[in-house]
Amino acid sequence: MNTATAKQINFAMSLLARNGFSTEWMDSSFKRLGATMRERSGRVEAWLTHMNRQRISRLIDELKTA
Repeated sequence: MNTATAKQINFAMSLLARNGFSTEWMDSSFKRLGATMRERSGRVEAWLTHMNRQRISRLIDELKTA
């Protein structure tokens, strides 16, 4: 499978928190991170869990430089 690993998900969650994003529920601020309207109606962890490794890697890179 090419789904995000637990390590990637945990790292992304910590980076989201560090950058002022919610780590519970998605909201409109996630739009600038590429989350679709449908994705923004759920939980942050579920959004990350359904990403593939390439997409979550891009998200992590973006959050590290934010």
